Amino acid sequence: MYPEGIVTAIITPLKGDVEVSEEGIASLTSFLVEKGVKGFFVLGTYGEGILISKDERERMLEKVVEAVPSRASVIVHVGAADVKTALELAKHAANLGVSAVSSVGPIYHKPGRTGLVSYYGYLSRAGAPIMVYNNKGRQGYNISLSDFESITMEVPSVMGIKDTSYDVEQLQNYVDMFGKTHYVAGAGDSLIAVTFIIGAKAHVCGIANAFPEIPLAVYASVKNGDVKKAVELQSVINRMRKELSRFGVETQVILREILRLRGVDVGDPPIPLRRLTDEEKIEIKRFSEPYIQYAEKLG
Repeated sequence: MYPEGIVTAIITPLKGDVEVSEEGIASLTSFLVEKGVKGFFVLGTYGEGILISKDERERMLEKVVEAVPSRASVIVHVGAADVKTALELAKHAANLGVSAVSSVGPIYHKPGRTGLVSYYGYLSRAGAPIMVYNNKGRQGYNISLSDFESITMEVPSVMGIKDTSYDVEQLQNYVDMFGKTHYVAGAGDSLIAVTFIIGAKAHVCGIANAFPEIPLAVYASVKNGDVKKAVELQSVINRMRKELSRFGVETQVILREILRLRGVDVGDPPIPLRRLTDEEKIEIKRFSEPYIQYAEKLG
């Protein structure tokens, strides 16, 4: 079962610097499910999976699978610096019965098309459906439509792609070329409305950790044919994103603090991400309160 609509790129709740918090996982998943989230993308960029040990990544996934309802869908990012770890994480996920495993392309060393095919073919040994994760900014190169076509021809277990290229034309081409045969999900929270207007199945959304009501309303508006409302809601998200960008840290660091304001403690970010100052926390409270009120009215 692959999730449609908003898929939350769930933050990894931590205690201390790198240890997963079971209490935080229970609190966050409960909050999101109560708001209507039915799809979870685990240990991706917002989940800071690359910064967390293999054992803690496995524990995070186990606790998420335990915490969410059986009707919810879980896709887990297994990308790692070495292919053996990625495969071990994929096998662990397959044993837990997740909907799919996902991975960015190999990092640091650029693989080329042949290398991409080899890499996803290697991950297919885990026996789980695979969602290619094209994150051009993080992996350092783009996975083009022709790259993806080659991967799908050689690796039948590839079920779709999450495109975080911020290239609307490319995302639309993915939908046009592969939307009938594969699962196409957009990403990049400035493009939530666009993702659904052009017909992608899902949007993997980071802002939905702290404000799930707003992106869920974007999806519902497009589904109900009210594109004008969807665009208005997207404008609210874009203004919020502009505020978030002022702090010079990754967005999930700030969302952790906003979640605290909403009664959900997911701890601090892992090393090497910096922690917020007391002054920044005061400023975040000031600017986020109207958005929290707006989200609660929608919910």
